[in-house]
Amino acid sequence: MRALILLLGLTLAAVAGAQSPGDGWRTWALRMDKAQRSLNYDATMVIDSGSGDWELVELSQRVGPGGPEQQWLGLNGAGRRQVRTAQGVSVLGPEGDQRIGQGPQLRAGPLLADLDKYYRVDIDPRDRVAGRRALRMSLHPLSADRYGLRLWIDVDTGLPLRSERIGVDQQILERRMVTRLLVHGFAGASAPAAPLVPGERGWTLPGGFHLIGSALAVPGIAGARQWVISDGVAWISVYQMRLPPGASIERDGWRHGALSQVTLRRGEDWFYVLGDSPPETLVLMGEAALAAGQ
Repeated sequence: MRALILLLGLTLAAVAGAQSPGDGWRTWALRMDKAQRSLNYDATMVIDSGSGDWELVELSQRVGPGGPEQQWLGLNGAGRRQVRTAQGVSVLGPEGDQRIGQGPQLRAGPLLADLDKYYRVDIDPRDRVAGRRALRMSLHPLSADRYGLRLWIDVDTGLPLRSERIGVDQQILERRMVTRLLVHGFAGASAPAAPLVPGERGWTLPGGFHLIGSALAVPGIAGARQWVISDGVAWISVYQMRLPPGASIERDGWRHGALSQVTLRRGEDWFYVLGDSPPETLVLMGEAALAAGQ
């Protein structure tokens, strides 16, 4: 639940609020990006990851000098807490503190220009979610190497209120819905969208995917490197690490809702690939890292 450009503040927010559901999909993608990066709010959300058990979450976002920070608190089940920042997602709970990388989210910026080459984007008539006016945006992938996405966007703020990840067989893999929203207003400024990483030399990625971030150190994972890959809708993290003596890692991979994980190995280096894409696509991303000589 990987939660779009919020750049300016109350003046632009007032202008955006006057826009109608008839505006083009790019306009709404920009409004979503803006809301996710500069809107201060509290919300209650329910999440269904396909297991039949709904997770109830309290969500709070505050925007500071370093960008947005989200606090997630699970109200049922294991009662985990997540802290989401620009540096990644820290999961706090029975499993301890585990950094798992940036969560999936729809991101505008440089990736927006080519989005309709790989997805058919539809804007559907307005709806209502959590008692608020909402517009539905549907992104239908044109190939089987990525999932589809449906978003219900708050007309007043641009914040996504509901989402559905759709598998290649049209099965709903994950559903999220806000049931309560308390808006505290837009921040005066927010961190700009991250540019594409210059120099993808040696990386061979499926069409539309680009390197958008990299790090030579990963908090909480000693000696690891990380690359973040996205097409603007799907978000994939590739971690390269060496395990300490006696340590082991899951080699068979897993899928939970729309989130999947695969593991590749080259000598002493392990490549742990995590993202909201089909496992076959994650394997391609891991192989791209291997072929790039990372």
